[in-house]
Parts: sequence; C-alpha cells; structure tokens
Amino acid sequence: VGMRAALMSLLTNLGMGVVLILAIPLVSAGHLEGVYLATIVLIALASFEAMIPLPQAAQLLDENTTAARRLFEIVDAPPAVIDPSEPFSTPLSIDVDIKNLSFHYPNIPYPTSNIQFPLSNFQSPTLDQISFSLPQGKSLAIVGPSGAGKTTLLNLLLRFWEYQEGEILLDGRDLRDFRQEDIRACLGVVSQDTHFFNGSVRENLLLARPDATDEQIGRAARGAQIHRFIESLPDGYDTWIGEQGFNLSGGERQRLSLARALLKDTPILLLDEPTAHLDLLTGRAFMRSLQNMSSQRSLIIISHQLTDLDWVDEILVLRQGQIVERGTHHSLSRGDGYYKRMWDYIHS
Repeated sequence: VGMRAALMSLLTNLGMGVVLILAIPLVSAGHLEGVYLATIVLIALASFEAMIPLPQAAQLLDENTTAARRLFEIVDAPPAVIDPSEPFSTPLSIDVDIKNLSFHYPNIPYPTSNIQFPLSNFQSPTLDQISFSLPQGKSLAIVGPSGAGKTTLLNLLLRFWEYQEGEILLDGRDLRDFRQEDIRACLGVVSQDTHFFNGSVRENLLLARPDATDEQIGRAARGAQIHRFIESLPDGYDTWIGEQGFNLSGGERQRLSLARALLKDTPILLLDEPTAHLDLLTGRAFMRSLQNMSSQRSLIIISHQLTDLDWVDEILVLRQGQIVERGTHHSLSRGDGYYKRMWDYIHS
C-alpha cells in the first residue's frame, strides 16, 4: 500500500512537472495566455486523481466479485417457506394440535462450491414423530438436554422452516394454509437472543405494539418484573438503552424482551429459556406472573431449569428429537424416568 501510494504521488508530480515544462515556453512565446497555465496544471492533477483509485479497485475486484456471487446465491435461492396462493384468514381460536411431526434440516450447498454440508451437523437434531395438543388457555413446558430439538419445534411453529412429515394444526387447519405474517401475528416470542435498537426503553417496547398506551406499557413491564427498574432510571421509560441494550445488564435485557412480548398481547406466548438471565427471586416472580396469565393465553415454555413448573398443565420431555416422557411435574418427579434424573441432578 505504501509503495503504491508513493508511486502514484511520484507520477502525479512528474506529470505536473512535464505539463509545466511544455506549457511555460508557450506562455513566454505568446502562444498561450498565462491565465490558462494554472488551468492546464489543474486538469493534469485531476486526471491523476481519477486514476489513483484504479489499482486498489483492481486489487479488490476478485474479493468483491466473490462476495457479490455469494450474495446473489442467497438472493436467488428459493425461500424455505412459501405462502399459499389462497390462504385462510387469521384463525379465530388458537388450539394447537401437532400430529406425528417429523423434521430434518436439509443439506445446504456451500456457496461457490459443489460440496454439500448437512446443516443438521451443526443445528438441532431431527424431530421424530412428535405429537401433542395445546388447547387455548393451557400451558405446556418442553424440557430436555441441549440439542434435543426444542428450539427447532418453536421455529416450525413460527414457519421459519417447512416440515416434511406430520401435521401442525391451528384452529383445525394445517399451519401451511395460513400466511406466515398471520401466524406470527398470533404468536408472541421471547428468544434467548433478542435484538434491541439504539433508542429509548419506550421505543423498543412499542415495536411490539406501536399504538400501546402508557398504561398498557406499564402493565406489560410489571408482568415482566421490570417496571420498578425502569422507573428508577434517570429518564424512566424515555431512558436511552444503547445499541443492543448495551446500557442494560443481561437480566435487564431479558426482562425487557419479556415485557415487549407481553405488550404484543398475543393468544399464544412462546418462551425460549425465559429465566435464563434472571436471578432466582426475579425468575420465580416472573414465573408466577406467567401462572397468573396462563388462563388468558396459551403458553409454550422451553426450559432447562425444572423449577417453578409445578403449575404447568403438561410437561414434555424431549430427547434426541423424540418425546420420551410426558405428564405433570408431580407425576414426572415421582417417577423413575429421565425427568426424575434431571430433577435429582439439578437439586443435588
């Protein structure tokens, strides 16, 4: 880079020197007016300025071409999920029925090569013959070790992937008969990694429901056990939180994401490790809030922590993509299956 810059500077100065050597005698002889001398020198300088970026552009051409090829491959790739040509309207009741659901991630071609890398090597394993029902207003917890397929199941409900076998029924109709945006309008999601914008607390909450009133915002924040904290901030709900909530701790970001999901006020709430970044007391207070609202909406809770699940209507134990146990907390904790072993290990 230094050599290139030095060479271009040398050529620029040499060019200007040559122009002066040729033009000054013409001015002295009266063949060229003196006022044009400066113009000719500046034209020569401008021509070199136009040429200076060309070597660097040639050097980066191969990198830019490769990057553009990868981008076009992504843009031109067919979507994983396609909306039906004649979709049904938004479901009226939110009863969820999953019957013999099986799924495996497809093989994804590595860009600019013919090598196939199976995505399942890096993501959750396949789901194998999953079946359960979640009537409206009921709660369901899905527990199991990492990689058992819990988050994959949520992604299928959110229509991020197309399942290969079985059925997911919403209001008695196949999930694929609805538009993706209509399905997601019925679901409130709290993921482990929630994005926050560089704005105020209020602005980040209003993303879920732009027309929400201050009373509705406060009610959602109280349900997520974060209202008192927000009130203690210098500007309250108008406090700037920074990009990705940089000015908040991990637990505060988690509770804020919970408040945003509650503010959306959807009939089904999906929570992926909702108490992962909360201390014990705050986590239990939040789970009590979920218990109080469980009669108003359907809940699907993914959790590695088996505490505070005694109020859930049904618990599914997922392992290697299969349901190995199901029941209430009391029945599973008194048995001798995998749930009991997990419970004993956590509380040992």
